[in-house]
Amino acid sequence: MEIAEKINFSVICSILQKIKDTNNKEKKLRYIEEYYKSFCKYREQFRLQNHIKPEVEEDGCSSFYCVLRCLIPGADKGRPSYGFQIHSLGKVYMKILQLGANSRDAQILEARRFTPVYGDYAEKVYKVLKPRCKREPSSFKLKEIHDMLDVIAKGDRSDAEKVLTQLSERASAVEQMWFIRLLLKAMHLSITDHQILNTLHEQGKAFMQSCQNLLMFCCKLADNKLPSISSRPLTPKLGEENHSAINIFEHIRPQLCEIFPGHIETLMFQDVLYLETKMDGERFHIHYTEGNFKYFSRNGIDYSDSFGGSSVIPGKLTSRLHLLLPNDLESIILDGEMMVWDINRKCYREKSENTDVKHLADDRTWQPCFIVYDLLYFNGEILLQWPYIKRVYKLSTILKEEEGVLQLMKPQKITEVEQFKNLFQNALDKQQEGVVIKKQNATYRPGIRNGGGWYKLKADYFDGLTTEFDLLIIGGFYNRRRTFTESFLLGVLKYTNEKEYEVWSVAKVNNNITQRITLSNLLKSRWRLVEEEPPPMWFHYEQGHSDGRPDVWIDPVESVILQIKATDLNHSPAFALKMTLHFPRIQCWRNDKLWNECLTLDEYQQIRQQNSMGKSIRKIVKRQVSLEDLMASRVKRKKMTAAQKRKLGLLSYEKKFDVNQVQKETDVLGGFSVCILSASIKQGITPEYLKKMVIQHGGKLVENPLPDNANCIVVAGDKTYRVQSCAEKYDIVTMDWFIKFCGNPQHPLRPLDMVVMTQTLRQSFSQFYDKYGDHYTELLTSTKELKRITDHMEVDANETLNDKDIKELENTIYSSGSMDGENKSPNFYRLQNAYFYSSDAETSYTQLLFEWHGGQVVKNLVNLQEIHLIFVNTAIVDKNILNDWLKTTFSDLSCNVRVVNIKWILHSHKERKLLDIQEYTWHDF
Repeated sequence: MEIAEKINFSVICSILQKIKDTNNKEKKLRYIEEYYKSFCKYREQFRLQNHIKPEVEEDGCSSFYCVLRCLIPGADKGRPSYGFQIHSLGKVYMKILQLGANSRDAQILEARRFTPVYGDYAEKVYKVLKPRCKREPSSFKLKEIHDMLDVIAKGDRSDAEKVLTQLSERASAVEQMWFIRLLLKAMHLSITDHQILNTLHEQGKAFMQSCQNLLMFCCKLADNKLPSISSRPLTPKLGEENHSAINIFEHIRPQLCEIFPGHIETLMFQDVLYLETKMDGERFHIHYTEGNFKYFSRNGIDYSDSFGGSSVIPGKLTSRLHLLLPNDLESIILDGEMMVWDINRKCYREKSENTDVKHLADDRTWQPCFIVYDLLYFNGEILLQWPYIKRVYKLSTILKEEEGVLQLMKPQKITEVEQFKNLFQNALDKQQEGVVIKKQNATYRPGIRNGGGWYKLKADYFDGLTTEFDLLIIGGFYNRRRTFTESFLLGVLKYTNEKEYEVWSVAKVNNNITQRITLSNLLKSRWRLVEEEPPPMWFHYEQGHSDGRPDVWIDPVESVILQIKATDLNHSPAFALKMTLHFPRIQCWRNDKLWNECLTLDEYQQIRQQNSMGKSIRKIVKRQVSLEDLMASRVKRKKMTAAQKRKLGLLSYEKKFDVNQVQKETDVLGGFSVCILSASIKQGITPEYLKKMVIQHGGKLVENPLPDNANCIVVAGDKTYRVQSCAEKYDIVTMDWFIKFCGNPQHPLRPLDMVVMTQTLRQSFSQFYDKYGDHYTELLTSTKELKRITDHMEVDANETLNDKDIKELENTIYSSGSMDGENKSPNFYRLQNAYFYSSDAETSYTQLLFEWHGGQVVKNLVNLQEIHLIFVNTAIVDKNILNDWLKTTFSDLSCNVRVVNIKWILHSHKERKLLDIQEYTWHDF
């Protein structure tokens, strides 16, 4: 008997919903804490009823495990991956609900453009299920739900369809929604796994950092075997973690490296240092005991089937690996990197070369090779507290090596700074990813990155050591709420002239620049939605890949350049050129450059050129490592104050402009003098940028406006004090118009393109434009222009329209657009208040249609005077009962109320117009 057999799944769903609906994080955790306390009380009763003695250790059957794996399913390694994609799940539900492939609900379920990270797919399914599934909470027990999930994890597509069909036949819509969240391992509770674990026990997070085993955690939690903070020494030794959680065949979180802090001589003074090569593979732990092997990835996924769980399975890594272990070995846990070995070339292939070491084909030209660099467990003894050098020495006495199968990482002792510099430079010359430094006395600390005594160095950690890329923003990816562009799609340019150009996508970078708000505001009005306006043919990107398919795109002419720093170039199918930047970061926003001064296609092709073998990637190190690089400190980026951000925005205005550095390209401004009064900090456009544009297009720069000179163009962006002082004296054009005019001399000047204008120009415009800037005779060519005009209109805030005015306006608008003058308004039922007598599924559907077309539904019978219509489903209603109810309820209002068949709504919706109500009215009342 398990405690999960006594817990209703509907109860768990209600708790989860309560947690999700709460906005306060502390309240969410308090709900979990309160439920856990009540669970513990019930657990005591359960164990008494099942005659389980208190001294009997918990095996999981009566622990909190069955509930906790519902709260944090992503941390549950108790069952294999479901392998269920959202698209496949949608197909199953379309089949269950018998939906047409082209129906609106089917498109919602299919969710081809849905991104799991940014949305809740289960909520979309719930909205489709809600009008169809009116069941009360089911009798499903939590044990049944976990059994269903086990079947899906271990079975195939047909098993999943059977489980979901069984669920849909008994469960409520809410229960199905939470089941889908469990299936997708995305609960959307807005609290982290670590916060939940620490709510259950103060050492919950620490325990799971060393051993990601929810079952073991719940068992120790139930038996009170987790150490409390108060019981531990106030100053624990370095590396003194909860090692009691380390067991053979249980996943251990690997220790990670922190970024090299600089001052190598300081580190050498603290301890003896050893240097290892940083391998470009996948981190794995190998467990062995009694002839069986397990292979755990960094995230705790078991890939034993890929590499072989036993030595008797031919063709797997294990079949050769076990021959290199000592004969008297009882058990061992090895930490290292799983690499791809090229048998023909006798070298390692890099992770970026479209090679997945976990799923290599059986063509035998590539094979997995394990690089061992630490020993965690040996013959029943935990070695995590041993010094690093002692563990490495022990390794060398245990294992044999074989090229391409098992190799030991051989660390080199660092004796002086010059030697370390040469070793690091040698690694870069060999196109290696970098190096790792480890302190001689460092213990092994599972799940720890900072303070463990391990440091990683890469070329891009040092200023000026790697190539910087000036790339053009060509697209953007929204955040979860679609309110902010959280990352950019970057590209290179093939430029012929300002009307002939093409772009190729090459990378995606997070929008974490200091000026991100200013940059986002600048681009906000320039974005074009991909779904509404697909990019043209000259915009090259990967439509079929989520990382390369942006939500919005931008014309390069309106875009800006970002200076990007990266580690190297990697193969990637997500971008047009199939070679992307590895670990890209924004260094700065190049607002001193024009859009067409970004990296060109030819320049990028030269950087990404391959070696003679044609397969290895080209690193982007551009100079030698110096002693100053290694001995200087690496200062962490600090959060800037508001004053510092303002100063940063003004720095670009302080640059001196040199006319001699700009070449003339066109004669658009020939004969014109141009005075730049101001640019725009908000839009990221500097005076230098505008001045460069003047010279490029043949104009003459002047520092002050020339009075009474028709050939002097005065330009302003931000309304500064200098601009205000020139008001009414000069005609000043907007910066936006000036930029457009330079690109297209035929671009007309309108009243809305003026910052300020003299009375003479105002009278001249009045002959052709009204006070809002709308031309009397010329038609508007775009919705943007219409919006621009309406934005300048002053609207009376007190003026409102009632429902009658809105209906009259709709009738006028839709009748004028019709050839026969007939009203085509979709709001058939505006000003109609109705009460729905029937309560079946078809009536509920028609009620939604009634509201969709402008009708108002009366929920109760308090104010009978408000009701105009009563809708009934005459196919199922008892007319005698209905008649008695009508006479009793509406005895004094019978002349003002119509009783109408719901078919009137269905047929009017189908015909897209209001049909004659007389044919559907019940006249017996």
